[in-house]
Amino acid sequence: MTAAPTRRPGGRHRKPPPGRHRLRKDRRSGQYSVAQFAFGVNLVGNGIGGVGLPLFVLDATNDIAFTGIIVTVAVISSIGTGLFMGPVIDRFGMRASWIFSISIGSAITVLMYTLHLAGMLPAWLLLALCFVRAAADEPGRVATFGLLPALAESSGHSLERANATLRAMNAIATMASPILVGAIVSLFGSATILLVDAIAGALAAVIVIFFLVRAVEQVPADEQQEEETEEFDRLGYRQRFVAAVKFFWGDKLLRVVIIATTVFSGLDTGLASIGLTAYANEVLGSVAWYGGLVGAFGVGSLIGTIGYGVLGPRLPRRGAYLTAYTGMALLLLLLAVQTDVPIALAIMAVAGVVTSPVDLLFMQALQERVPKAMFGGVTSIATTIVSGPSPIAVSLLTWLLATMGSHHTFVVIGSCYLLLALSLFLVRPLRQL
Repeated sequence: MTAAPTRRPGGRHRKPPPGRHRLRKDRRSGQYSVAQFAFGVNLVGNGIGGVGLPLFVLDATNDIAFTGIIVTVAVISSIGTGLFMGPVIDRFGMRASWIFSISIGSAITVLMYTLHLAGMLPAWLLLALCFVRAAADEPGRVATFGLLPALAESSGHSLERANATLRAMNAIATMASPILVGAIVSLFGSATILLVDAIAGALAAVIVIFFLVRAVEQVPADEQQEEETEEFDRLGYRQRFVAAVKFFWGDKLLRVVIIATTVFSGLDTGLASIGLTAYANEVLGSVAWYGGLVGAFGVGSLIGTIGYGVLGPRLPRRGAYLTAYTGMALLLLLLAVQTDVPIALAIMAVAGVVTSPVDLLFMQALQERVPKAMFGGVTSIATTIVSGPSPIAVSLLTWLLATMGSHHTFVVIGSCYLLLALSLFLVRPLRQL
């Protein structure tokens, strides 16, 4: 559609200068590319830090039990921050929250590296710094998804493509991180992992500060959005938190999607960890095949994510959502009745392709339905709720594996998955997708 010409006093029309809108669109498209590049650099750093931190702790302390405590404390810190930091993110804005999160995380990582080299990093201080480092990551993750809608809209990209691009970069970083960490440790030692993580975060922050101007938050808002923002800005922390909880619980679609994602996420976490480990050992004959199963799923997920970024705007969302869960249930049942390694790897690759739209649709529902003024609060609470029951699911699956064995456990889990997936066909709010 052609833009309407501006009107001069007296009724005469003045056309915009030739090429003006094209230049503005190109500039915003460039900002989108810069932002995605910065996000990608930070994801690589996070991937290296996530894989390499336990190696560094074990190398520095020579204590496997303390390494486990560090990982546990980091998870607890991330959950706590995700649950309670949302209103703070909304108060200061997505761009400022993202820069603050990345900068604090990089500074703490540099501090750990420096203290380690100086021999001044006792176990208690390492534990405290890891706790704060993990707490600093969560606001940046939420702010990343909060920035994407404005970036996509201003540059003319679909939200499906923007989310899929970010998710694909995360998948690539996740798959490449173990290889990069192995090379870094073998060449320079485990402490260098901290330095690489910090440099990646600092570089991403510099890119956003100097090359991505405030235009990411300057997409014109309509009158209703401006009124909502002004009203929300007058609220205190407690009122913001309560308003965020009331919003997602009052929105029927978000409530259904969050509950469904929580249940399936618990099952997926258990399967991806202890479930596939036991399956590789008992069914495929060697625990070494666990890496192959996870790798095949990762490759399939990357392919599916890229494909959804291209085809997503033309696909029915509810159909993609229901197909993903139903398809995964059938693939789990198929995995339970066969013992050939090539078939198992192929099943996992197909599972990665089939389930790739789920996380994208979950985040897109939040991005499209939650007002910008409370996006941080609603999204941080929702994602924390989704990840909360995972330890319980892992414990339950471990008990099932010990009691029934891998074959029967996968039949039970696959059947439960299928019943839950089929029940979603009857849920009316999902039609709003």
